[in-house]
Amino acid sequence: MLTGQLLPKAKANGMRTIVVYATRGDAGEARDDLDHAGLGERRTVEAKAACAALGVDRVEFLDHADSGMVGTTSNSQPNAFCNADPMQVADDIAERLADEDLLAVAGYDANGTYGHPDHLQIHAVAHALARRMQISWVLDATYNREYLAGLADSDGHLDPGFASSHASLTHFVQGEEWFRAKMEALKCHNSQAPRPSSKRPKRTIDMWRTRFGTDWFITHSPTGVNDLGPLASILEDRDSWPGPLAEH
Repeated sequence: MLTGQLLPKAKANGMRTIVVYATRGDAGEARDDLDHAGLGERRTVEAKAACAALGVDRVEFLDHADSGMVGTTSNSQPNAFCNADPMQVADDIAERLADEDLLAVAGYDANGTYGHPDHLQIHAVAHALARRMQISWVLDATYNREYLAGLADSDGHLDPGFASSHASLTHFVQGEEWFRAKMEALKCHNSQAPRPSSKRPKRTIDMWRTRFGTDWFITHSPTGVNDLGPLASILEDRDSWPGPLAEH
């Protein structure tokens, strides 16, 4: 949802891309006709298929349990990802990726987008990893909350605990080719898609394009560099955003 355009664009610009999954998603929301038996294994297969659709070069899975949504009993599991030490997780990733030359690490924003315990942890781990491995750039993946609040199907409420303000955004990735790749990847996550008989509202492709057709980022440099280097061919400056992708 948040990096599905970043990854294929980076790949097309000659960069090697790696995705590290903290959990198998076994405590997450599932399609209406599924229970959670074997859900983690199913989502592992779906995740690998989605990464293949995005041209990802390497996929790693850590050994943490899915923490589940805020306030659920799974939050208190000792092995839940939200209870891990971010520096220890960063050490684990650094050991696994010791053979890689990393320019940037992408994680979630400081709100964990919508406050999910594991998203908040990913934010902490991404920044810890950048310090641990002296990575030049951290990309906090997020949404533009003012933009989403202004859509016709929104109630207009601006929640400071959701995503990020327009003013804090620094860069974006957007393009019809990259959006199409994102949609192909999303199709792989069948366990999260509503059943045809579901009463949950179904979005058209243009609704997806309008709402999720831009990958937004807040860039940080823990090493203090100012030059984006190869990232300059991938990330575009916030102030040059032309607006949402045109409907087709």
